[in-house]
Amino acid sequence: MESISPVTNQPTRSSGYDQSRRKRKKKPSQPPSSLSPFQSSLQKWRSEKQQQIYSTNIVQALREIRISAETDPSAKPPPHPRGGGRAVRDAAYRSLAVTARGRTLWSRAILSKAVKVKLKFRKQNRPRNSNPPTITGNNRLRKKRATVLRLKAKGLPAVQRKVKFLSRLIPGCRKQPLPVVLEETTDYIVAMEMQIRALNAIISAVGSGSSSSSSPPPPPETGHDS
Repeated sequence: MESISPVTNQPTRSSGYDQSRRKRKKKPSQPPSSLSPFQSSLQKWRSEKQQQIYSTNIVQALREIRISAETDPSAKPPPHPRGGGRAVRDAAYRSLAVTARGRTLWSRAILSKAVKVKLKFRKQNRPRNSNPPTITGNNRLRKKRATVLRLKAKGLPAVQRKVKFLSRLIPGCRKQPLPVVLEETTDYIVAMEMQIRALNAIISAVGSGSSSSSSPPPPPETGHDS
């Protein structure tokens, strides 16, 4: 039987009832993901949805290159994807970084490099002064530092040299520790595999479409008189 409180004139409930009510309100905790970074990268980049997203991005990037070349008569025509070319290569890497949505170090490094290239291109198009560049003391200090760093790198153990070389191959991992370099390398390699599959699919689709359009129609059948 519930007791009546003289102050609030409302029935008081036991602490056990309050605790059970609080337990009911708590949401069940979700179990942590048991997938390793390597397995999650495989699952993400080997999915058909991710390949479709990248294919859409690269086709749009190539279309922008063609449109910019057509609007600017002084620009060179874009190279064919089969023959390669710097513009197509940059568009492929930039589309891969956009597909990654900047969630990795290598994707953010590629996107920031693309922005720096645009700014550098704008600076190069500005009128320059006729004065030739002079060698200053700062340039000499930079050369000395580069040679000192090379000598230090030669004195490192073999494993550290390999890790340092690997960190230079992966964008954005030059000054990262070994676990970060390995994780970024795994994701970068699987993303590159997806890029190759998507580009091969695009090239085969373009090749089959061009061959079907260029092939002459079959000759009409002539009937024999009876």
